[in-house]
Amino acid sequence: MLGSSSSSGGLRGDRGEENIPAAITDVGCERDINEDRYAVIDSPAGRAWIVCDGMGGTMGGELAAQLAIDAVRRGLESRSFESTVEALQSAVEEANRVIVLRRQNPAFSSMGTTVVGALIQGDEVALAHAGDSRAYLVRDGAIQQLTVDHTYVQDLVDRGAINEEDALSHPQAHVLTKCLGAAPRLDLDTQTFWIWPAANGEPEDKLILCSDGLYSLVEDYEMAEIFTTHSPQEACVKLVEMAKERGGYDNITLAVLPLGGQMREESPEHPYRPAKVQQREATVSPLATFGASLSLGKRLALMFLLALVGSIGTVLTTLIDMR
Repeated sequence: MLGSSSSSGGLRGDRGEENIPAAITDVGCERDINEDRYAVIDSPAGRAWIVCDGMGGTMGGELAAQLAIDAVRRGLESRSFESTVEALQSAVEEANRVIVLRRQNPAFSSMGTTVVGALIQGDEVALAHAGDSRAYLVRDGAIQQLTVDHTYVQDLVDRGAINEEDALSHPQAHVLTKCLGAAPRLDLDTQTFWIWPAANGEPEDKLILCSDGLYSLVEDYEMAEIFTTHSPQEACVKLVEMAKERGGYDNITLAVLPLGGQMREESPEHPYRPAKVQQREATVSPLATFGASLSLGKRLALMFLLALVGSIGTVLTTLIDMR
């Protein structure tokens, strides 16, 4: 993560427009319809922000993205959950199920959609994504990509076949390896973070969700500067204008969420203490570790042998005392 802070916090604070979330979607310059969708969903599980980028031909992508939004809403409102990340994962998996069923109609056999979503409950933030829509963290002029694209070219980058700088210009840059609707079983990527208050005047974070229509035309460092120097509402308008000035080849969607603190990977209620964990691991008995690796029969034999040795020792002690 981008630095750290202490204590605990949540989506809070009231400093005018700087603390008001904002979102925008635009058809761009070359598409006839907008296949992107975004939504803000209030539910017992928390407030969810969802961005989808649909695909699948005339009406297919538009319908897939809207089906996903509607299914996530129903999923979050349907029942109670053990955790925030479980709620978001369950809702997105329900969206996948709905789109898979709709694809059985030959007219929509190629429909699908990406998804990136954040569910915020108190200080806890759950993220989930499938496809190439992204989540970013922005803090004081710096930007960090939180998600990894599910694309063919990202696989090439991971294998070292191409450089990361060449990925977006690759002719197969937008070939997805994962999305909603592609398969009945969705292997969803999820993450959990917590919001800590920014102490002593430290900068507060913004969470960004966007479709590839934005980041394929606007560099990360440009986004970081604009998110830092503009309110969320102004940043949304400015970035859409920049993308359209550079061609606007795709639909453009983004959501900007001021967090009122700094996002970290550990909970403020249960901070991670690696030294204690290592100490407990170091005190594990070697014999116990050896015994745990044996089969049940061998463990019973070992227990019998130890008992026999103990009995022999007792007998020898008794004989020595008698002498």
